[in-house]
Amino acid sequence: MKRPKVALLGDLNIDTVLTISRFPQPGWDGLAESATVQIGGTVVNTAVVLRTLGVDCVLLGGVGDDVWAGYLRQKLKNIDVDLSGIATIKDVMTGLTFITVPPDGERTMFSYRGANVMYSPHHLEFSIFNTVDLLHLSGYTLLKPPQQEAAFVALAWAETQHLPICLDSGLQPVMEVPHIIEQVLPRITVGVLGLPEAIYLSGQQQPERVLMWMLDLGMKWAVLKMGAEGCWLANHSEALRLPAFPARVVDTTGAGDSFTAGIICGYLCKWGLALTAILANALGALATQVYGAGLALPGRAILRSYLQDLANRPDTSPWKEDFITLMSRIETMDDLLTPLQQERQ
Repeated sequence: MKRPKVALLGDLNIDTVLTISRFPQPGWDGLAESATVQIGGTVVNTAVVLRTLGVDCVLLGGVGDDVWAGYLRQKLKNIDVDLSGIATIKDVMTGLTFITVPPDGERTMFSYRGANVMYSPHHLEFSIFNTVDLLHLSGYTLLKPPQQEAAFVALAWAETQHLPICLDSGLQPVMEVPHIIEQVLPRITVGVLGLPEAIYLSGQQQPERVLMWMLDLGMKWAVLKMGAEGCWLANHSEALRLPAFPARVVDTTGAGDSFTAGIICGYLCKWGLALTAILANALGALATQVYGAGLALPGRAILRSYLQDLANRPDTSPWKEDFITLMSRIETMDDLLTPLQQERQ
């Protein structure tokens, strides 16, 4: 089996995760109970999970000429992510995100996007598009030029290579630049939208109608992320809804990015809607059970154990055979793992 490869265009960040008991009042001090520093950013998180699954990744984005860029590059190199698409941009810092996590696990982010926004068309290497099987875009690339311009050039290059294109829209880009998102959506093969942004864009209220709207735009797969309510997936032959799986939520950071990695893997491996939805839901649920994202996201051994537990639960019994089939499919990808990935299991 050929190892699939994905190009991911989006933000590359350093995340500082702070656990807090509550937000302070204006003028007061906020004291954290713990702090961790990790690599992060939507496409970094998705790439980490894809590497865990045996999918090769090349990241397209900008970093500063600073200590944080060196830290990020080394951590990515350690899991064999292709760094040839990362540009060093002078006189601007690597993206920094500060994430506060209260007891209910619903994180709040404060981000300085830094070098990410300065990634421009001339930083792109067309040769990368000759080596990949799919282009994945984060909706945040569409917020501001010149990164926005780089995203449109990447879209055009992917189209010349007849590559499938995946978009994870994100809520903020949809709310801030809906006209740009609307230009991009008809060019997308696999659309991953949260239900609030999909309703906002489509004007439809029911998930089934939103899915039909997405497919009518030209997508082959339409995906709705609904957090604690699970997900919807549809293609031109079928649609299905999968409830969320049980999870002990401590931090929602990276859950959507992990979910999207499952969608990309299932699409590239032609596993169909049901197995793909189960994989995506499981990865999203597991991400909520750890603090932070990036390399903190669970590896294959934890994914296997979680799927086995789900297969044995009475409340998930309707999908028991699918869980077993998915575990078997994942096992067949073991020979795609590099030694570095095997260490991370």
